[in-house]
Formats: sequence, structure tokens, C-alpha cells
Amino acid sequence: MQEKKPIKALIFSVSIGAGHDSVAQAIAERLMAEAPGSEVKIIDTFRYINSILNKVVVGSYMETLKLTPKVWGYLYDQAEEGDKLVDLSRLSAKILSPKIEQLINEVNPQVIITCHAFPTGMLGAMKRKGRIKVPLAAAITDFHIHSIWISQGIDLYFIPSVDLNYHLIQEGILPEKIKPVGIPIRMQFGQEIDSVGVKEEFQLTGGPVVLIMGGGLGLGRIEVITKKILNDERFGVVVVAGKNKRLYEALSKLNNDRLRVFGYVEDMARVIAACDVVISKPGGVTTAEVLAMGKPLVIYSSLPGQEDRNTDYLLNRGAAVKVKRLDSLIPELLALWQNSLRLSQMKEIARHLGSPHSSKLVWDNLWPLIAEQGQQGQGD
Repeated sequence: MQEKKPIKALIFSVSIGAGHDSVAQAIAERLMAEAPGSEVKIIDTFRYINSILNKVVVGSYMETLKLTPKVWGYLYDQAEEGDKLVDLSRLSAKILSPKIEQLINEVNPQVIITCHAFPTGMLGAMKRKGRIKVPLAAAITDFHIHSIWISQGIDLYFIPSVDLNYHLIQEGILPEKIKPVGIPIRMQFGQEIDSVGVKEEFQLTGGPVVLIMGGGLGLGRIEVITKKILNDERFGVVVVAGKNKRLYEALSKLNNDRLRVFGYVEDMARVIAACDVVISKPGGVTTAEVLAMGKPLVIYSSLPGQEDRNTDYLLNRGAAVKVKRLDSLIPELLALWQNSLRLSQMKEIARHLGSPHSSKLVWDNLWPLIAEQGQQGQGD
């Protein structure tokens, strides 16, 4: 890989869950690998603008998901249909952009990338008014493009798959601005991994070995699911509890030879590679990582809103199965595992949809824009 000239980059995220930040970090990681010495700054947008605003917005979102997820689903649907009630991006661009503009002037980046709909709308509005002069790109973080992501001020849209470009084109985004690169994930997912070797290293037993996870926060009925699967002696189980310490401690006490419990995992690619089937919530980044590893996905529960849309996408394309009731989980797992044709098809579809080198593709598309901008700057 030929090294590029170091640059300055600003990446805007929002720390809700772990997905948006993970995408930001994946893009930053690839930049540092391709252009060592680059300066990259990841901004937690709400927290940067105002700590109280951050607590209100993020806190309200998390509480809504926990207590009344259907309310979030309703709001998501309404916004998708164009009923924005208040156009948050335009309003925020007027009220909050001076602080963001000051940051951009201080950092003086050669490129700006967004990994969340809120900064995408706000920065897109600023770009249209001429207050941002450098290339502005947006990385979509789910297998669904919600209307609130769409802004005419974005120079490049990085989308998970070519078959998701329809909505953007319908909203007037030029096809040449749409790049189907996949959801940006860490470089480890593009490396060759000996799945048999890592299975032996982790001392995993059972056929199949089922990986259970609930995103960075370890959400979902993971403890109940784990115990249910362990009741059948054919299965080996790996659980990634994320940052959920209570879950980690509860499962660690089970003392079962067929169970391995991890907390927050840095080398997630190796863990996924060691397992045969994955049970998970369908978060965008988690799903992208599973697809990149070519593993069949079993969805047990999905939150209303973006996770429901991810579920629809995966089911419609044959990359996942969904189990609605706990008592049908074991039968569905066995039906999948014992059907070699279906299993091989799901693996093939996962590899087809997956994009293990997505973060590289992001920069492959950005470098020409940055070079063009640099030439214009010299011309000025």
C-alpha cells in the first residue's frame, strides 16, 4: 500500500450506542494506515455543542428505547414519511453552527466526514451556504437510508449497498455522489483469519458454536438466550457481553465447559471467525461485521426504527433468519444447522453483501476529491 501525504480530517459522530463511533474510528484507523502522520479529530457532536443538550438528547433517546421503544419507532416512521415537525438540521444550522464553524476554522481540515444523521443535516446546510469549503462526505450506518440523512450539501454519500441508492436518487442526490462501499468497519475484518485455529485457541466445543451478542452495550435477553441454548448439549456458546458488567458476571458464574464469556472485545473479527452461527440484534455495524466474516445471522429481537429496517433488509435478501419466540429458538437453530444447502447459501449471501474493506473504499473515493480541492486552493 503506497503511503499518501498526511492530511487533517474532521469526523462528526454522535455517541448513541456504539455504532456511529465505531464507524468514525474505522475511518480514522484507515486514514492513519494510509497516510501516517495525518491529524484526525473525532467530534461527539452533541457533547461538543453543549453538554446539557447532549444529556437531554442522548438520555432521552436511551430512556425511550428502554421504556417505550414503540414511541421511538413511531417517531422514526413519522420522520421517514416527511413529517419532521421541526426540521432539526436547519434549526441547528442556524443556532449551533457558529461553534462548529469556529472548530472547522481552527482545525482547518482538508476533508469532513459525518457518521450520524444530525451532523449530516447540519453540516450539509452549512456547506450549501458556502460556510464549508472542503469536501463533505456522509457514511450511512444502517442498511436503510432515513430521510433525515439526506442533504443536497453532501459531496459524497457512502452507502452500505448499491441496492439502497434508490431513495437518495429519488430525493435528487446525483448518482455520481453515491458510493456503495459498505458500512465502514475496522481493518481487522479484512484480514485472513484461520477459523479452525482460533476455535482451538479459544477452546470452543460444540456443533455448532453459537455466538450471542447485543452490541457494545450488551442489550437484549442475552442471559435467558444463553441458558436456553446451553440446555441442549449439542451447542457450544460464546457470549460477548460488551460493557454490560452485570451480564458478564452473571454468565461467568454458570461454570459450563461449553460456554466462553467475553466482556468488551477489541479483536472482534477473531471471535466471529471462531463461531459458526451468530445470534444478535441487527445494529448496522454489528451486522456489517457479521456479513464481512461470511457468517449466518439469527435475529432474536430488533428495536423499532432502524433495527427493524435492518431486519427487513437482511431477511429480504436471505442473509438472516428471525426468531420471534424464545421457545422456537432451538428448533430454528437446528433447522438451519442441519440444512447444509440453506447454510451455505446464507454464508454466500453474507459474503456477497459484506464489505470487509469498506473503510479502504471510503478513502479510495475521498483521495481524488481532496487532491482536486488542493489544486483549486493553489489556483486561488
